[in-house]
Amino acid sequence: MNRKKALLAAVSLLISLAAAEVAARLILPPPMQIAKRRFWDPGGPTHVPDPELGWIIEPGNTRYRFRAASQSGSVDVGYSIEQGRRATSPRPVAGPLLIAAGCSFTFGFGVDDQDTWPWLLQERLSGYRVVNVGTNGYGTDQALLAAERAASNPADPARVIVLAFADFQIERNRSTQAIVYYPWPLGKPMFRTRGEGVESSGLVRFWYPGSLLDRSVFVMSVTNKLANLVNRVPDHSGARELTARLIVEFARRFEARGTRLVIVILPNKNDQSRLAKEDNTFIVERLRAAGLPTLIPEFPRLPDGQLDRQRFLIPSDRTHPNRDYNTILAEQLARFLN
Repeated sequence: MNRKKALLAAVSLLISLAAAEVAARLILPPPMQIAKRRFWDPGGPTHVPDPELGWIIEPGNTRYRFRAASQSGSVDVGYSIEQGRRATSPRPVAGPLLIAAGCSFTFGFGVDDQDTWPWLLQERLSGYRVVNVGTNGYGTDQALLAAERAASNPADPARVIVLAFADFQIERNRSTQAIVYYPWPLGKPMFRTRGEGVESSGLVRFWYPGSLLDRSVFVMSVTNKLANLVNRVPDHSGARELTARLIVEFARRFEARGTRLVIVILPNKNDQSRLAKEDNTFIVERLRAAGLPTLIPEFPRLPDGQLDRQRFLIPSDRTHPNRDYNTILAEQLARFLN
């Protein structure tokens, strides 16, 4: 009798799981399968694990050839990495240190060295030595941590840090499973609000149940939701608050070292959505209320207010800035800094 009950229970469980899987496949999006993930672009810089930032560009001096194509066009450019950072000048530069921090928009995804905005800023600010610590995939949290690390040498203190902020970084700062899935098996920093400030909770990683179970929509959906609950991932409004606090707190930390933080709000192809406008308004108001210099660059726009993707974004993805975009940004940023 006990065997029959156990068998019946097992069959019922299998049927329930199969029904849950069928329902999940009909209702939920496809699972995030590790075998299908693509984060590091072929031809781009090599990234290595970092216990604080999650990942960094591999230290050393290397030249990469990056090629990418789509229906809208292609790019074929060179990346010069010097001591683990994108080059900002063809020759060594002297002067007080200015750190450019951000994500792939700052690194210069899909453009040659001389077409990145930190390189173009270096050309316009000969009195400074610009260092580019922008890294593909970074959130605001990682950009600030990278800037702090670059400014930590007492023998070479930074005079200015320029944080290139884009509204899409707010979602990255949540550190959800949907975000940390992409750099797997590497982790990403997790910050949380605490009192009036923020606190670090170390690195979080993608919960990977194995090569077989990760193909189940039901299992992966449950795993993702459970991981986000355990990690206490904030909702979007919570991440917005977290982002504002992060920038203000790091600005105070920099100020204590005699370094000034300047923020530039990056135009992007989706910045006219209702949520993006709300995000940018919230962040700018908080930063200016805290007395932080914040630049909103003026870009020519299409009649509907959108950024002209053909004019300002690279042809291979119509997402990342091209030289024209970076030139306008560098010119206005140089004037703002002066």
